[in-house]
Amino acid sequence: MSTPVQKQYWELKKQNPEAMLFFRLGDFYELFYEDAQIASKLLGIALTARHKGTENEMPMCGFPHHAHSEYLEKLVEHGYKVAIAEQKEADDGKISRYIDRVITPGTTLEHGNLDPNRNNYLMSLGRSKDQKHLALAYCDLSTGEFRTASFGDPGAFWEEVHRVGAKEILLPQSLFSDETFYNYCPRVHITPQDATKLKHIEAVLAKHFSVKSLEAFGLTGVPELINVVGMVITYLDETQKTQLTHLKKVTRYSLDDYMLLDQQTYQHLEIFQPNYTMQKGGTLASVFEKSLTPMGGRRLHQYLARPLINLKKIQHRQEGVRTFVENYDLKTSLKQNLKAIPDLERLLARMVTGRGNARDMVMLREGLKPFQEITIILQKSDSDIINKKAKCFEGFENLQKKLKEQLLDNPPLEVTQGGMFCSGVNAKLDALRNLTKDADAWLDEFLAKEKARSGINNVRIKYSKNFGFCLEVSTAQSQAAPENWIRRQTLVNAERFTTPELAEYESKVLSSQGESYALEHELFLTLRDEVLSYAEPLQLAAQAIGDIDAMLTLARTADKNRWTAPVFSGEKGSLQVLNGRHPVVESLSGEPFIANDLVMEKGSLLHIITGPNMAGKSTFLRQNAVIVFLAQTGSYVPAEKVTMPVFDRIFTRVGASDHLAGGKSTFYMEMSETAHILHHVTDRSFVILDELGRGTSTFDGLSLAWAITQYLHDAVDCKTLLATHYHELIDLGETLKNAKNYHVSVAQNKDGIIFLRKIEPGGIADSFGIEVAKSAGIPRAVIEQARQVLVKLESEDLLGQPTLFNLPLQNSRVNPEPQKETSEVEAKLKTIDPDHLAPKEALELIYELKALSQD
Repeated sequence: MSTPVQKQYWELKKQNPEAMLFFRLGDFYELFYEDAQIASKLLGIALTARHKGTENEMPMCGFPHHAHSEYLEKLVEHGYKVAIAEQKEADDGKISRYIDRVITPGTTLEHGNLDPNRNNYLMSLGRSKDQKHLALAYCDLSTGEFRTASFGDPGAFWEEVHRVGAKEILLPQSLFSDETFYNYCPRVHITPQDATKLKHIEAVLAKHFSVKSLEAFGLTGVPELINVVGMVITYLDETQKTQLTHLKKVTRYSLDDYMLLDQQTYQHLEIFQPNYTMQKGGTLASVFEKSLTPMGGRRLHQYLARPLINLKKIQHRQEGVRTFVENYDLKTSLKQNLKAIPDLERLLARMVTGRGNARDMVMLREGLKPFQEITIILQKSDSDIINKKAKCFEGFENLQKKLKEQLLDNPPLEVTQGGMFCSGVNAKLDALRNLTKDADAWLDEFLAKEKARSGINNVRIKYSKNFGFCLEVSTAQSQAAPENWIRRQTLVNAERFTTPELAEYESKVLSSQGESYALEHELFLTLRDEVLSYAEPLQLAAQAIGDIDAMLTLARTADKNRWTAPVFSGEKGSLQVLNGRHPVVESLSGEPFIANDLVMEKGSLLHIITGPNMAGKSTFLRQNAVIVFLAQTGSYVPAEKVTMPVFDRIFTRVGASDHLAGGKSTFYMEMSETAHILHHVTDRSFVILDELGRGTSTFDGLSLAWAITQYLHDAVDCKTLLATHYHELIDLGETLKNAKNYHVSVAQNKDGIIFLRKIEPGGIADSFGIEVAKSAGIPRAVIEQARQVLVKLESEDLLGQPTLFNLPLQNSRVNPEPQKETSEVEAKLKTIDPDHLAPKEALELIYELKALSQD
C-alpha cells in the first residue's frame, strides 16, 4: 500500500516521465527505482533500498540538498533531464511537493554545464504545411539571445542547423516520427513536442513579448516561424516555471549577410575542431589570444561561426580592430578594465529566472565599477564604431552605489539564511540581529546564576535542533536539580533540563532569528527587483562588452602574430597574397614557417599544383582558404599583404574519410563532397581541392579529376586551387586559358629529398613517392623492389597509350598541342636505372644508343 509520500512521488514522476526526479525529503534529495539505479552509477553514490528483499523493494540513493549542484550538473552533462521536486508546508502542517523547475541540456543555468566562451542553445525545428519551407529558432536562456530564420533550400537549412551547434533540439511530433528528417538532425538531446501546445501560440507570443502584433519581429504571416518560436517559449515556460523577461525580443535573420559554410569546410579548415583529435590545440580558434571576458569569448566564436559577405559590415568591424591595433594606450587601458567584468549576461539571466543569489549581486556590483572609466576611455576614441559604444555604459552609478551600500562583500549562497545585508540598511533588521547577537552574553549570565543557585558547578548550556537550549548535568548530579528545572531529555550519562526563564528567552531569540532571516529575504527580493529594472540596459552593455572584447582580441592576436589588414577589391577582383602563412601550422611548428605568394586574376584563376607528399601542397591550399575566411570575419590575416574580393562561399575537398556505419566508402564520401561543391559553387566562390579521384582506379580517378577540373574552369570560372598527383592534369594548366601550373619545389641529393616548401611556377611529373616512403622508414628491400617496379611501369608507359587524355578537349577554350611520338632512343632511356649499371654495361649501352640514333 502506497504512503502519502509515495503517492506524491508517483504523481510528480508521471508528470515528468522522461526526467530524473530529485525528490526533496527534509534536507536531502532522493532518487528512486530506475532513476536511482542510473544515478548511483553515474554519480558514484551508494545505492540502497527500502523494503529490501521483498516484492516491494524500492531502490534509492540521495545526497544533501545543499550539495545538489554537482550531481545535477553531471547528469545534465550526460544528456539527462532533471526535475527538481521541492517541498512546502501548509498551515495545517502537512508537507506537499511540487516541481520547481526542469533542467535540460538546452535550458541549464548551472555553472558547471556552461562553457563561458560558448553559447548554450536550445533549438526548435519546423516545416510549413506545404513542406516547401523549413524554419528554425534558437535561444540561449543564459544570455537572452533569441533568433529565427526561414529556408527554402533544405541544404542551407541543415547546414545552418549543424553550424549553430545547439545542445538540445525540439521537434514537433510529426517530424520526430519522420525517420528521414530525424536522421538529418545533429546527435544531441532531441525532445518531441505536442502540436496541440501550439494552438493560439500567436497570442501567447504577443503576451510574452508585450506587443499587440508580431509584425515588429517579422513573424506575421509566416506560420512556420511563429510555430518554432512558440515551441521555444512554451518549452521554457514548462521547464523553468518562472518569468523570462530577459527574452525581450526574437530577431529574424537571413543568411544573405553571412558566408554560408558547410560542415566539411569547417572540418577541413579546422576552425573549431582539429582533424586529429589527439592533437592539442590545432584549431584556428585556438590561435587567437584568450578573450578578457566571457561575453567577448562568445562573440568571437560567433564571428568565426559567421563570416560576413557584406563589404560594409566587414570594413566596419575591421575599423574597430584597426583602432585597437594602432592605439596602444586605448588597447592597454581597456584591457585592464575589461578583466574586472564578470559574465553580466549570465548573471542577469540567473536573476531574471529567480536562480540568482546575493553573491551574484556582489559580482554584478564589482562588474559595474569599471563602467565609468570605460565610458571615458571610449569617448576619447576617434573611431565611430568604438566611440558610439560609450553610451552603453552610462547610467549605472546609482545601482552600483546601492549594491555597495547594502550588500556585504561575502554573503552566503542561500538567500533564506540571512547574513547578506550590511548594518544600517534596515532599523528593524538591526534590532533583530542585536537580539540574536546578545544571546551569548545572556546565556553566560544565566548559566552563572543557575550554577550559584543549584550548587552544581559543572552544569553546561547545550543546544540541539529538536530540544533547543538546555541545562545539561551528569546523571549523578541530576538528583540535585532545583524544582524549577524541567526535564527535557535523558542521555546515556547525562540529563538535560530547561526553565521557564530559559524557554521564554529561547523562544524570543529563535523567533527573532527566523524573523531576521525572513526580513533579509524580503530585502533581497526588493533589491533584485531593482536590479531587474536595469535588465535591458545591462543586456546592451554586455553586448557592447562582447563586441569590444572580440575586436580587441582580434587586435591583440594580430599584434602578437604579425598579421596585416586585408584590402578588399571589387566583387570579382583579383586575389593577391604576399608571403601568406598558415596560422595554425605556424603556431605549432618549432621551425620557421616558409611563406608563399598567391596571385589569382584573369588568366590565372585555376592553379594546378603538383609535387611530392609532405612537401606542403595541402598546407598551401588551406592557408589561403583560412586567409580568405579570416578576412571576411573582419580579422587581420597572416600575410605581408592581401588584396581580395568578397567571396560568397569557401568550398573544400580535402583528405580521405569514410562513413563505414552508413556503408559509404572513402571514394563515395569524396565524390559526395565534390558533388555538393559542383551544385552550389558560383563564380564568386573560393575552392580548394586536394587529391581528387584518389580513392578509385587510376583511370577512373584521373578521368573524374580531369572532368571536374575542366568543369570548374569552363562552366563556373571561380578561383580554384587544385593539388594533385595526377601529373597528366598538367596538360590542363597549359591548355586552359585561365589555368596555370605550379609546383612545390624540392631538392634532391644522394641522401634523398629536401622539402623547400616554396610554390614555384610550372608543373613537375615526379611525385618522389619512393623517396618519401624511404624517409618514413620503409625497409630498404621494399624501397629497392619499388624502384625496379617503377622502372618497369614507366618503360611500359601505361598512361602514355592513346586515351582520353591524348584527345582534344571537349568544350575547352584552347586545344592541346598534338602529342609527340616517342623515339627508340627515348624509349630505351626510360628503361635505364643508372644506379644499377656496371661499368661494362654502361659502355655497351652507349654503343647501343649511338647505333639507334643513326638508324
